[in-house]
Amino acid sequence: MDKDIATLKSFAEYAFDSLEKTCQDLTEKETEWKPSEESNNIRWILNHISRITNVALPRIMTGDQEYAPEGWPKDYKEQTYSTEKLMNDLKAGRTAVIDGLSSLKSEDLAVEIPLWGGTRQRQFALNAYLGEIVNHKGQIAMLRGNVKRRREKDEHFLV
Repeated sequence: MDKDIATLKSFAEYAFDSLEKTCQDLTEKETEWKPSEESNNIRWILNHISRITNVALPRIMTGDQEYAPEGWPKDYKEQTYSTEKLMNDLKAGRTAVIDGLSSLKSEDLAVEIPLWGGTRQRQFALNAYLGEIVNHKGQIAMLRGNVKRRREKDEHFLV
């Protein structure tokens, strides 16, 4: 494996490890809580990251804009899945991303692919979507931190 791909895989592994650590011992009540009506809750964020890892990133890596994993529901975004299912889907997404990156070579990173109504280099798309994992992991950490601080003041909060 060449250096460019090894670097991307290393960053992807970091992003997934960090997300997994942030979600450790996550409860259904925490997953549903949000600090305001306008906010996203952790369940919505996990659903979003799952779609990124299982659909968007594999599409970028394969160049197949219609790709979806076998059995992937077209209405996944609209579903309210359990935390356990979402975490399992994220594990499958991790495998898809790491395996997909392993299939690439440095020269594949410069290929122009359809993205957001135009074309961009695959490298740009991979960086953007891997960055999304880290960005949304930070949102989950913030929400969990809020829950922790609320519980310090109210032992019955989300119990």
